[in-house]
Amino acid sequence: MIKRGIIHVENTEGIIEFARFLVDEGWTIFSANKTEELLRRENVHVEKENALTVNNFYLSDTAALIRKIMTTKDDNPMDFEAKMREENSFSLICMNLIPSMKMEPKPQEISSILLPSNYYISTILRNCVVNYKNLLILTDPADYEEAIIQLRTDNITNEFREYLAAKALNMVSAYDGGISSSVLMSDSLKNGNFMNYLMVPFVKQESYETGSNSQQISCLYKYPSESGAVSSFNRHSGLNADFNVVSDAGWCWEVISFLYNKLRTQYSIDSTNSDGYDFITQCTPLTGTVFTIAVKYKSVIAAGLATNVTDSFKKTCTYDSENITGVTLGCSAVIDETAAQEIIKTNIVSIVAPGFTSEAKDILAQNPNIRLIPIVQTSTTPFDMQLVNGGLLFQTKDNQIFSHWDLKTKIRPSQNVIDELAFGMVIAMSSRTHCGVLIKDNSIVGISQCCKSSVKAIDDVLEDAKELQKRSGEENNPDYIIADALICDTEVPLCDSMKELIRLGVCAIIQTGTEKADDNIIKYCEECGVSLIFTGMTHISY
Repeated sequence: MIKRGIIHVENTEGIIEFARFLVDEGWTIFSANKTEELLRRENVHVEKENALTVNNFYLSDTAALIRKIMTTKDDNPMDFEAKMREENSFSLICMNLIPSMKMEPKPQEISSILLPSNYYISTILRNCVVNYKNLLILTDPADYEEAIIQLRTDNITNEFREYLAAKALNMVSAYDGGISSSVLMSDSLKNGNFMNYLMVPFVKQESYETGSNSQQISCLYKYPSESGAVSSFNRHSGLNADFNVVSDAGWCWEVISFLYNKLRTQYSIDSTNSDGYDFITQCTPLTGTVFTIAVKYKSVIAAGLATNVTDSFKKTCTYDSENITGVTLGCSAVIDETAAQEIIKTNIVSIVAPGFTSEAKDILAQNPNIRLIPIVQTSTTPFDMQLVNGGLLFQTKDNQIFSHWDLKTKIRPSQNVIDELAFGMVIAMSSRTHCGVLIKDNSIVGISQCCKSSVKAIDDVLEDAKELQKRSGEENNPDYIIADALICDTEVPLCDSMKELIRLGVCAIIQTGTEKADDNIIKYCEECGVSLIFTGMTHISY
C-alpha cells in the first residue's frame, strides 16, 4: 500500500494517537491549517499540502489533489508508471467536517453560509468515494481503531472500504443539507414554502441498549449546533440513561423552558369584555418562582409553582401523590439540601434541573436508582416532527399560549386566577388532546388527557379532583374549594361535570369556545358568577 495519507479534521478526537501510529509505520502525512498546527504542536511529522489551505485560492492545486486521489491504485504493479503514482498518490484520506445549521440567518450571513471557507473539503471527500476501492476514507474517529488493526496486518477488506465510503457520503450529505436548510428552512417556517427534501443534519449523540421496551434498541440524535437538553444526557450521574428517561427528561425541560420563555417577564393578552370593550390582560411575571413538573411516558402527572424548590416540589406532590412513582422530575432551579430530603422519600427515577448542590447530591446518592441530569441550556428548535406510516409530518411548534381573550361573562378573573389560567394553559399545551386541567393555588389538582372527547376530559378531571378531595379528608366539607380554574385545550360544551365543578368552587373556565352551545354555557356561567373566557385557538397535541 502507498504510505502517503492526508489528515484534515475538524473533529480532532483520537487524531494524535492515530497520526503517531501512521508515522511509526512509515507513513508520510500531509495536512494544512489547524490540523497541521495541532500535529506539529504534538511533535508529529507532517508535510504541508497547499490544496487544503483555508480560503484556498490555489484551485489548480485542489484539482491536482483530486486527480491524485482519483487515480490512486492499490494493486501496485512493479513498473515505472506505478512508481510515479506512488510518489504522487494518497491511499489514506482522514478528513471530516462538522455539519451545522443556522436558523433564521441574517441576510448578510447568506453568502458565507452558501460558500463556507471549507467548501472544498466536501468536494474532495465526494471524489474520494468515486475511488473508494483503492482508498481508506476515514471520517469518524470511531473507525480509527479498526483501521489501525487492518493497516497493521496489511489486510484492508472490501467490506471495510465500502462501509467507510458510505459514512463519508453520509457526512457530506449532512454537511450540504445543513447549508441548504439554513437558507431554505428559515423561509419555509415563515411562509409555508417547505423544502422539497427535508435535510436536517441530526448528529448521533448516544446509543442505548433498549428502546421504550427491552426488545427495542434506540439512539439519541442531536439537532446540529443545538445546545438544548440533549447535550446534557451523557453527563448525568446515577444509572445509565435509557430511552424512556431521555424522552421524559427532554420533555420536562422543554415544558420548563417554554413556561419561562413566555411568562418570566410581563406577558400581555389582548382581551375583549363581554360588552365589547377592549383591554389588556397582564400576567404576573414568574421571576423568582420555581416550577416543578413530574412526567411519565411524556404525560404530565403533576406540576406546581412556588417561591422555593421545596415548596414547589411539595405542591407537585399534592396531587396524585400515590402515583408519583417511576416519574422524571423536572425543576427550574438548583436542587438544594432541603428539597433533596423531601425528594428522597419518593420513588423518582430521574431529576432534571440546572444543577444540584453537593449536599443534595450526597442525599440523593442514597438511592442509586435516581439519575441526576443537570441541564442549563434551552432548546431553540422551532419545529416538531412526527413519524407516520411511510413518511414524516413536519410543522412549526405551537409556541403561542394565547392570541386573544374573549370574556363572555361580566365577571373578570382576579389577578391570581389570571396567572393560574396562563400556567394551566401551558400544562394543557403539554398534555395530549383532549385534556382538562384543574389548578388550585398554582398546583395541578386534577388532570385528564388523551380522552375520546372534550366532555370525557371534563368527566375524568372531575373524578380526579374528587379523589384528591377524598384523600385530603375534605369529602364532607361543604366549604371545600375543589379548584380555582378549569383549562381546556379544545372547545367544550356545557355538561353535567362542568356544572359539578362550578358547584364545587371553580370560578374561571378557559377554552376555545363552542359553536353549538355557546349561549348555554355563557348563560350558566353568568348565573353562577364564573369567569368564562374563549380563546378562539386550540392546542391540539398527540
